[in-house]
Amino acid sequence: MQTPVVLIVFRRPDVTRRNLDVLRQVRPEQLFVVADGPRPDRPDEAASCAAVRELIDEIDWPCKVERKLAERNLGLEANVELGLDWVFSQVDRAIVLEDDCIPDPSFFSYAEELLTRYADEKRVWQIGGDTHLVPKEMFHGYSYGFSTWASVWGWATWADRWQDHRAEFDRDHAGAEERVDQVPRTADAHRTHVAVPHPDALVTEAARKHFTFVSTETDGDRYGWDHHWWVTIMSRQGLSIMPCVNLVEHDGYGEGATHTRAAKDPVPADSLDLPLRHPPVVELNVDAERELELVLLRTDGRLSRLARKLIRPLWMRALVRRVLEVPVVWRVVRRLVGQ
Repeated sequence: MQTPVVLIVFRRPDVTRRNLDVLRQVRPEQLFVVADGPRPDRPDEAASCAAVRELIDEIDWPCKVERKLAERNLGLEANVELGLDWVFSQVDRAIVLEDDCIPDPSFFSYAEELLTRYADEKRVWQIGGDTHLVPKEMFHGYSYGFSTWASVWGWATWADRWQDHRAEFDRDHAGAEERVDQVPRTADAHRTHVAVPHPDALVTEAARKHFTFVSTETDGDRYGWDHHWWVTIMSRQGLSIMPCVNLVEHDGYGEGATHTRAAKDPVPADSLDLPLRHPPVVELNVDAERELELVLLRTDGRLSRLARKLIRPLWMRALVRRVLEVPVVWRVVRRLVGQ
């Protein structure tokens, strides 16, 4: 496979090994490894970070491996943003995987073909691999559809789109490598100008409120790099691509995760039939977008974040989540809180 692959790793050799087992099947010619370092207050992490890097040294197919290895902990936000800045200063496109995002091999054919097909279609910013269980019938028989935002649990993009985003959202994480405090903190979220989502980018009022709030948030710890990436896309009325079946298994739930600590079972990756069946026009799939927006608000809206602060035990969060996943219950709760 000629398209470069980025593998973002930290301290989990088990999921990193699973990822490398899939990469061994598709044999990318160029692999960029972006590895964060151990946290100063976690003495056990030095060994686990070293174990992950040893796995990279065992790559046994013909491959040019580029390494960006942090000696100290940068934190998730700095590691991803600075890592992708480094990658896209060298190549014009890439497929991006975090260590716990385990793709089906067909994900690479899908991403590689669409990176070529839409390279000059500037409305398209991102190619996603995870569906968040959007029903297949919403894709009307095509292999993928166009949404405004798409999951970054296995995704791909082009250097010009990423660099355009970073020129606007230009936090540089200055001093991250020299940080000595015990509680890592992200640099403040900073935009060169306020980038409010375009009125036509989203289809639910709740999502418009959510992302408008994100677009003006200056606390870099409140929302992740992915939210800010999506806001840039929304402000330009851009589009993302989402496959009709789930192509990437997110195996990052539980106590070892940075954000997804809830006790959930991962959705297995499925295989996508080839050749791809392309939608005839580049336009928003409103049905799929609406479904995606509701998924995001259930998992990362202000109500969900408040619930995580109030409900600490993971088993209790799982119980509440099952109740909220009933559509009628979720609609009632949203009306009560005005989201």
